[in-house]
Amino acid sequence: MGSGMGPVFGLQGKLADWQRDGIIDADQAERIATYEAGRSRPRLALALAVLGAFTIGVGVIAIIAANWDAIPIALRLGLHMALNLVLGTAAWVWTRSTGPEPSVRGEGAVLLLSLSTLALIAHIGQSFQLQGSAAGLLGGWLLLATPFIVRLSRGGINRWVWTGGLFAWMLFTLDEHHRWLSDKHLLSTFFMLFLAVLSALRADRLRLPPVWARHLGQVAAGAAILGTSIMLMIVAPLMTRPVTEAARHDVLIGAGVGLVALAAAHLLVPADRRGARLGLGVAVALAPALFALPLLFTGTTGAIIAGVAFCLYWIGLARLALVAGRPGWYRLAVVLIAVRVFVAYLDAAGGLMATGLGLILAGLVLLGLAYAAWRMMEWRMERPV
Repeated sequence: MGSGMGPVFGLQGKLADWQRDGIIDADQAERIATYEAGRSRPRLALALAVLGAFTIGVGVIAIIAANWDAIPIALRLGLHMALNLVLGTAAWVWTRSTGPEPSVRGEGAVLLLSLSTLALIAHIGQSFQLQGSAAGLLGGWLLLATPFIVRLSRGGINRWVWTGGLFAWMLFTLDEHHRWLSDKHLLSTFFMLFLAVLSALRADRLRLPPVWARHLGQVAAGAAILGTSIMLMIVAPLMTRPVTEAARHDVLIGAGVGLVALAAAHLLVPADRRGARLGLGVAVALAPALFALPLLFTGTTGAIIAGVAFCLYWIGLARLALVAGRPGWYRLAVVLIAVRVFVAYLDAAGGLMATGLGLILAGLVLLGLAYAAWRMMEWRMERPV
């Protein structure tokens, strides 16, 4: 706001704009500014405190490491378990005291407790010379850490740490049983069922906290859409030779199982059976089938089909984003479609456009995509982003 002084940014700028537009009056603007000022925290002091605590922790770890062999196993494990007990008590007290809102202390304690639990499992294995795998280590951590992470965490960092551990366990398990799953053509099926189970955990009867149910649904849908998009946008143009029959059978079986399993998991939640959520469920269920498309067609035909399928898929997602009021997803869809069209153009310039028929086919595809882009702009005008 201001005459001749340029725009004012931040909270004061917003308050000035709202006051100028008649949304709030001067008294309300002052009360909002006072409230926000009272909520502000001394970030420098907090950062210094965190740095100091981290430095002390590193020093303690360095002292213990220097005398590790001299410490009896029972004492080492006892101290580690005592540390877990202290962290668990702190996490419980701090998360209970703040209610449903996340706090730095509570989330930090839960994070340290989960990481200390992982270290404790490794510590026990190292102390007693136990043989195990990375999948077993992460599996044990998930069994022990999931209950208190789900019960105590409020913020996103612990959910994403848990999600990262879960996907790492899945990848290590795939690697460990790769030969058997590959012989049975079940590699793709394993991954699809993994995503379907994640989505099914949102079912009302399981009574997960709403934030966790929403998070699992987003992870399952995002993984399905991301995998399909990478396949159609990046992998398909690079496939110069047909895949083996075994790989084709594996992916086709996984596509069929994934379509049914993801659709069934989505329908377990009554709120997802209507409106934009139903459309998203259809898009997620179609992802495995679209993932398999590049394996059915090769050469120029396969490149065209993969490109058109990608663009149509993201046009549908863009429409869903507008219906659901998610402008960020709409903009992402527009960008991805533009990039995919550019990739298709480069691919066509390499050989397809050297012939008259190729030019005609490429022109028809581009005209179709231009019409689809025009329709997307029309949707945007109908529902401003």
